[in-house]
Amino acid sequence: MHIKARLHALPLPLSAMALLAAFALANLQLQSAGWALFGAGVILWARFDARQLLKADRYGLSPALALLAYPALAGDQAEVGITFGLALHALVVFLIITSRHLSEDIAQGFSQQKEISQRI
Repeated sequence: MHIKARLHALPLPLSAMALLAAFALANLQLQSAGWALFGAGVILWARFDARQLLKADRYGLSPALALLAYPALAGDQAEVGITFGLALHALVVFLIITSRHLSEDIAQGFSQQKEISQRI
């Protein structure tokens, strides 16, 4: 099995798994390992998973996990600007996914109307 096929067979993208592990490590007070996985997750998101965003909803999970992991890792030193930027990015990704679903629903609705008018 090819590496690409194995990656697509995973339940979550690699970036989401890295960010989820970073969040878990932050809650276990293992900040150094958590920051390493946070950085890896951000790089994986930017390099690979962001391009797949319009293909599947699971690729939109990483920005939300980054929003959870950053304050958990930074603790009291969490910068408001970075947290706001992560929140804004997660919101934009959510809106992209929502608009994709709405456009698919609208297209499906119009195709059903054509079928009904053809039957009449």
